[in-house]
This record gives sequence, C-alpha cells and structure tokens, in this order.
Amino acid sequence: MTQRWRKTLSFSAALPLTAFLLNFCWESLHGLLFEAHPGMPAGEYVPMMLFMALMDTLGIVALYLFTALIARRWSWLCSWRNNAIFFLSALAAAFTIEYISINVLHLWHYRTAMPVVFGVGLLPLVQLALTGLLSVFVAGRLASNS
Repeated sequence: MTQRWRKTLSFSAALPLTAFLLNFCWESLHGLLFEAHPGMPAGEYVPMMLFMALMDTLGIVALYLFTALIARRWSWLCSWRNNAIFFLSALAAAFTIEYISINVLHLWHYRTAMPVVFGVGLLPLVQLALTGLLSVFVAGRLASNS
C-alpha cells in the first residue's frame, strides 16, 4: 500500500471518528440548554446524545464531500477558500435544520439561557461549522502522522 493510500484511508477513518467524539461532547454539554433535557433520565439522555452525535457526524462527512466536490479534490486541507466553503455550507445547513425543527416541526424548545440568533440557538447554529472544521483538521493531522 502506498503512503498516499495509507493517508487517505487514515483520514477517511479519522474524520468520522473525530467528528463523532467532538459532537458527542458538544451535544452533551449544550443539551442542558434545551427544555426537556435537564430532567431527562440518563437511560434516555445518553442514547439521544449518541444518536444526535451520529447525525452530526453524517452531516460533517456530507459537508466534507460537498466541499471536495466543489474543490474537485478529495484532500482539500489547508485552503482558506475550501475552509470557507465548508464553514458557510455548515452554517446554512445548521440554520435550515434548526429553523425547521424549532419553528415548523416544533421538535424541541430552548431554555431562556440559550442565546438565539434569527430564531435559532447560537450553539446549534455554529456547531457543525466549528466541530466540522476541527474534525477535518484533527483527521488531517492524524493521517499525516500515519
């Protein structure tokens, strides 16, 4: 196996793993800013956080692939343009999902401690963009060390 393929495989494994771990931590912490979460039993809360972290992971992988498609390169690390595409796409996706979930489907409600921007929570709004770019960076570093 060539060095390039080894790095590609390492990155492909590290990206979803890193994204899942970061988003599980993020979801678990900011979950306290949603109405139903603080009093929820651990038997319900933990599986819900695992599921949400999995959905976030799938979103980050999809955003990475979307950015790679636009960049016409599988490996688009270390490019301000591509990072901006990823970041803005993640913000747009998060805003759309959160706005529909809150204002149309009424799936959840925020506590008063949640900062809100344009009708959606600030932390859910920036989550995919921040954890996504951090996941891409960490996965890239792990792959380059393999």
